[in-house]
Amino acid sequence: MSEVGPIYQSIQKKLTEALSPTSLEIINESHLHAHHQAMKDVTSKETHFCVSVVSDQFEGKNLMQRHRLIYGLLNEELKTGVHALSIKAKTPKEIST
Repeated sequence: MSEVGPIYQSIQKKLTEALSPTSLEIINESHLHAHHQAMKDVTSKETHFCVSVVSDQFEGKNLMQRHRLIYGLLNEELKTGVHALSIKAKTPKEIST
């Protein structure tokens, strides 16, 4: 049940433009967390995402650097409604081995 709303679209646009990924999967997992107490008063249906990105831009970067890069790209979304972001960031070489 992955909804494609404005935050999803923004995440997709920013990651695509900055990373030119060979693979990008974005899953809106917000519905899985709607029952949590912290989410009771939240009106957005876009609060929890899982992103899986395969990009040459990660070459030579460790896991922390990759995550920081993605967090930096999505800084606005994280400030304005995204409560949780799960990240899988790989290079094409890491996928093919």
